[in-house]
Amino acid sequence: MATMFRWIFLAGIIIFAKPFKVIAQTVVMPSPSNSVCEKAQATIINGDTVALYNLNTVLVLAQRTFGSQEEAIKYYTLCRDVKIAYPYAIMAEATFRQCEETMQSMSSESEKRQYLKEMESKMMAQYKDNLKNLTINQGRILIKLINRETGTTSYEMVKDLRGSLSAFMWQTVARLFGNSLKDTYDPETEDKEIENIIQMIEMGAI
Repeated sequence: MATMFRWIFLAGIIIFAKPFKVIAQTVVMPSPSNSVCEKAQATIINGDTVALYNLNTVLVLAQRTFGSQEEAIKYYTLCRDVKIAYPYAIMAEATFRQCEETMQSMSSESEKRQYLKEMESKMMAQYKDNLKNLTINQGRILIKLINRETGTTSYEMVKDLRGSLSAFMWQTVARLFGNSLKDTYDPETEDKEIENIIQMIEMGAI
């Protein structure tokens, strides 16, 4: 599997956070813990000054029930596979961002190619042993999660970095293992279960 994900790993990468912003007046509110006053966002509602605070997202989980033992095994196997693949997708996003920022200061294409080659060697040396132990299903999930984090497919990223011929070659290799570099992530339907698992991972629930 290491060969299959060689360029997925190098190519994978970029997540854009969308911060929530409240536009309101700033007033001085008394601190509930002591007598010291602190600044807080506030707004006027029906003549009353109401403090505004940004609260963390709360995920409400219903107790999980299964219709059969096979259904339970399938779910917990998916949980295991997502927990294994997700950190690699996050790492790929961070590495790709670093590559893009570094290459912005490079003027020649040869310098960029050399840099990418060095990054590839560095990543393979660090993660090869772990990557080669990924199962086919974990590899499929990783491809989808890279799309989740970057907004583009692994195939498109390989094509951008290595050209159409290389992208076609690695897509062919992926097909031999029952996967596709063109797989996309759909959190609303096909990958809804994976999205729920990721939310629980981020909350520390599993």
